[in-house]
Amino acid sequence: MSQPPLFESVQDLLLHRPPMLLLNAVASWGKGELEAVVDPQDSRLLMDDEGRIPSWVGIEYMAQAIGALAGIESLQAGQPVSLGFLLGTRRYHAEVPFFPVEQELRVKVSELLRDETNLVLFKCEIYAGAELIAHAEIKAIQPRDVDALMAQFSQMNATGEK
Repeated sequence: MSQPPLFESVQDLLLHRPPMLLLNAVASWGKGELEAVVDPQDSRLLMDDEGRIPSWVGIEYMAQAIGALAGIESLQAGQPVSLGFLLGTRRYHAEVPFFPVEQELRVKVSELLRDETNLVLFKCEIYAGAELIAHAEIKAIQPRDVDALMAQFSQMNATGEK
């Protein structure tokens, strides 16, 4: 007897929905790594007045790929997909000022470090064909109890703590 697929579409892995769902598909994944497919035409909301996609949008592509990997890990553990947070980006570098609108992009993320609080450092790369056009390291966290974390932030906000 065969197992049903873990997920049918990238929408099963992320809480994002169009027009902010920027990944088209997951091409492959393994322990701590994922490769996603982006059709730049789906990034219309982020295009400039000349129909170009600024390279800073790559950070969102990377973050959504990390989210898709976290979604897969949640589903594999029998848990629902949940909220995660991008905490920081280090050394983001794009070889181009704008992403090619006419060419599919590949976003690769791989886990470098993880601590006991579920804070994770990822190596991220974006390719147009075989050409590496952007890369960065991204820190993200998927708290085990999002509601408790949000309550803590609300309490800190109410008391003026930082």
